[in-house]
Formats: sequence, C-alpha cells, structure tokens
Amino acid sequence: MHRRRGGTGQARRGFTIIELLMVVAIIAIVVTWALPKFSIARYRADAAGRLVRTLLQTAQRNAITRQSDVIISFDLTGNRLRIVQDLNNNGVIDAGELVQFRPLAEGAKFITPSWAGVKGTIPSASVTGSGLSTVGSLSGVIFRRDGSASTDLEIYVTMRDAVKDEYRAVTLMASTGRTSMYKWNGRIWLAMTQ
Repeated sequence: MHRRRGGTGQARRGFTIIELLMVVAIIAIVVTWALPKFSIARYRADAAGRLVRTLLQTAQRNAITRQSDVIISFDLTGNRLRIVQDLNNNGVIDAGELVQFRPLAEGAKFITPSWAGVKGTIPSASVTGSGLSTVGSLSGVIFRRDGSASTDLEIYVTMRDAVKDEYRAVTLMASTGRTSMYKWNGRIWLAMTQ
C-alpha cells in the first residue's frame, strides 16, 4: 500500500516535466513536417514583379486620363524605371516635363533567364521587345493616349541569380496595354493572379 502525503487520501494529478517536454517535442516535429518551407526572398521577388507591373499599369492610366504620352524606360544597371510624362507627345524629354525614377524592390534586379521565357524562346535581354524606343539613352516603351503601347514587352526580374524559382516575368501587350505577371516554378512559367 502506498502512503500519500497530506493525509487526505487523494492522488496527485497533473503531468510530470518529462511528459510535457515529450509533448512539446512531438508538436515541434509535426509542425516542421507539416508546414511548407517559407522563403522571404520569394515574396520579395513577387513584390519586384508587382512593382514593375503596377508602374506599367499606372503609366497606361496616366496616358489615357491626361491625354499625353507616358514613357517608361528601364535603367538595367541601376535596377530602376524612369517614368516621363511627355506633355507634347514628341518622344523626347523636354524641360518642364515630369520625370520620376522608381527603383525596384530592395535587392531585386533585372535579369535574363538562361532558359525559355514566357513566350517560349530564350530571351536575349532582361527587357525584350521588338520595337523598344530609346529616349535619353535608356530603352523603353511609350504608352499612347489611347492606352496602347509602342511595343510588346517581356521583363524579367529576380532577387538571386542562382535561385530559379525567384524569377518573375511581366509581359505587356502593345495593342491593348494589358500586363500579365508570371513566376518560374522550376519547369514552366505560371501565370500569377495579382
């Protein structure tokens, strides 16, 4: 017969520290197994792609609402975009016209993938288009007052060269000015909804 302390005759209730540690360890193992791998760099690559897409969409809207051309140029070495409100629609940066520079997200850069791009061919540059305009020594695209663009575009950005699933692509259709965004999953380019 076991003697109990306190003389009340009640058994102790609760868990020992060993039992609690075992439960915590099991929960930790299940959580690390069940949760997908989290990569902040992928979210930053998404943000860089969204920024490029948003700037193209904003330029198109500004061209329509202000009824003047908007020139988007790509500074590939500085990893930024130049936005010019071409008030007199002459395709040149004149005095008095609004010029803004927008850098890509921190750490993001324009990059040329070494495999087939969104359209199925290997891109020759990180920004490709059949009719890129050169304005002030930078290549780019001109959005016209009707919302169309001067050329079709493919733009590729990433956070790290060696990590292929961080590559993002933004495409622009010249006739409508419509933009789409894609991500590389290691085998194919997948359209992103946002």
